[in-house]
Amino acid sequence: MNDMTQATSDRRKVAIFVERFLPPSQAFVLAQARGYERYAPRFLVGKRIDQGHGGQTDLPVHAIDASPAMKAGSLLLKIPRVAAPALFPPLAGADLIHAHFGKNGYVLGPLAKALGRPLVTTFHGFDATYRGDPKKPGGFNQVRFFAKGRARMAQAGGYNIAVSDFIRDRLLSLGFSPESIFRHYIGVDTRIFRPDPSPRVPGRVVSIARFVEYKGYRYMIDALAQVAAQGIPVDYVMIGDGPQADETLRYARSKLPKVTHHARLSQEAIRAELGQAQIYLHGSVTLDNGHAEAFGIANLEAQAVGTPVIAFRSGGVGEAVEEGRTGLLADERDVDTMAAALASLLSDRDRWRAFHERAPAWVAERFDLVAQTRLLEDYYDRVLADHRGK
Repeated sequence: MNDMTQATSDRRKVAIFVERFLPPSQAFVLAQARGYERYAPRFLVGKRIDQGHGGQTDLPVHAIDASPAMKAGSLLLKIPRVAAPALFPPLAGADLIHAHFGKNGYVLGPLAKALGRPLVTTFHGFDATYRGDPKKPGGFNQVRFFAKGRARMAQAGGYNIAVSDFIRDRLLSLGFSPESIFRHYIGVDTRIFRPDPSPRVPGRVVSIARFVEYKGYRYMIDALAQVAAQGIPVDYVMIGDGPQADETLRYARSKLPKVTHHARLSQEAIRAELGQAQIYLHGSVTLDNGHAEAFGIANLEAQAVGTPVIAFRSGGVGEAVEEGRTGLLADERDVDTMAAALASLLSDRDRWRAFHERAPAWVAERFDLVAQTRLLEDYYDRVLADHRGK
């Protein structure tokens, strides 16, 4: 019997904490959990939401807002930071706790300590990059996290995962010790995102991003407008939702000949959209408050189906692209260079095909979800061994 077929009772147990289960932008959390072989995952969540990728799952999900006892325990934990382990039965049998996002790791810290369980916290981006006024992000514990919690986590050491080298460097700049950080790429499920032999739609360009400032939609639209002005077909598909959706879509439709918008799609539908595109376009930029793209998993999903990427060289984006072989990068906010890259790949069939053929191999070599999840489980093993030795 191999690890894959072991009964759940024979595997070590990891409790995964997220506040909401699960918005579309966090599909990677569920994909990672489903990929465990040697650990049995269960979710502890603040609440389940109707929309997103976690509405239906065969994994155990325990919602705090559905349990009066856990709701009381959560209030104690979040406000006076008092841990009452008996109020959280789903954590009782866990060997290890894994919190996604820095604030959640900060909140759970006292509870993990009271339980005597190691706590792993994954930093995904904003939690590591933000350097603005702690009060502006809003939310009591978010404010407390940025005001003092992050510094306390750095002083404590602990077990922290950075989703890219860029995020690792940001954590180091915040005072986290090198030995407390494990850089780990989450990876892409190449069984879903695989090379697509379907004919590509001429001029089809896809972007998948929330409609928020740092995603840089206006720069992408301006670059595409330059390409369209040269007489090159442009058919832009925008996938995502967010507070700036309406104004961004109005702007896109005023500048481009054809614009399609999908607020949310399943992973299979996203794969199909990427499989019809000639280019995946990514426009994230760094904001004045430090917020930047941590990595950009959608860039990998696109390349996995054979769609070249054009993006700004921002945050951790460059780590997800083999520049000059699977995609082209421009400096942040350099619309002219982005437009030139788009025109080049949309017009040069031989160059596009070379990128198209290399991209899936690049993803499989470095970012396959199965391989990356084995590395995560190896890290869990080291964490448990280290914790037992303390």
